[in-house]
Amino acid sequence: MTLPSRSKWIWPDWQPHPHVRVAVTTRAGSHSPSPWNGFNLGMNCGDQTARVEQARHHVEKLLQADHPVAWLKQVHGKRVIRAGESDNEADGAWADQQRWPCVVLTADCLPVLLARTDGSAVAAVHAGWRGLQAGIVAEGVKSIAPAGEPVSAWLGPAICGKCYQVGDEVYRAFVAAHTDFKGAFQADASPGHWRFSVAQAAMIELARLGVEDVQGGELCTACDLTRFYSFRKEGDTGRFASLIWLDEEGN
Repeated sequence: MTLPSRSKWIWPDWQPHPHVRVAVTTRAGSHSPSPWNGFNLGMNCGDQTARVEQARHHVEKLLQADHPVAWLKQVHGKRVIRAGESDNEADGAWADQQRWPCVVLTADCLPVLLARTDGSAVAAVHAGWRGLQAGIVAEGVKSIAPAGEPVSAWLGPAICGKCYQVGDEVYRAFVAAHTDFKGAFQADASPGHWRFSVAQAAMIELARLGVEDVQGGELCTACDLTRFYSFRKEGDTGRFASLIWLDEEGN
């Protein structure tokens, strides 16, 4: 049983401000047995609580942060909390203090990491189709930029449009919210079904919110089971983390 080093994580080439730090854990390692093979950080997928807590402590140790990672109890909603709030049933967290990591756990849903371009605040939101349609991205942007301050976004690993089939009810829900979302769907060969790009839907939403700098969105969880967990592809599986925090320049 081995715990991974920082070298096994993904460190995106995205720097909206010198104070912003971002990391994505992978499933590399042998800490978690089958069916969570690798390095599971999710509490809601059947793994032993003690083992998941050990994995989370390992993440905190490697980050050497001043504050505990703001782990959430994600429920596919649109609530965004400030890091450190005791009621952590939410799908997003934000922070304006240095070295207080915000995190979301995923295994096909889209992690959306947000940063004020002046380096004063960051947020992480969990954007499955339900949360995205309900407005989780808008809540995340509003939490760090209440007066419309410039924001940059990075889209983490999620199931891609070629791999993600949804029913007509998902298409109707998005189009009813805004017709621009039609651009995230392609008609599937199966009647009443669509291929849906959650990353494209997030880009459409971010554009509507005035976020001009949007990067990432190319990594597919279902296409890369070596590095990521995919609920759609694997069924019983683990969760990996996408983290964002503020730090001193150069650290």
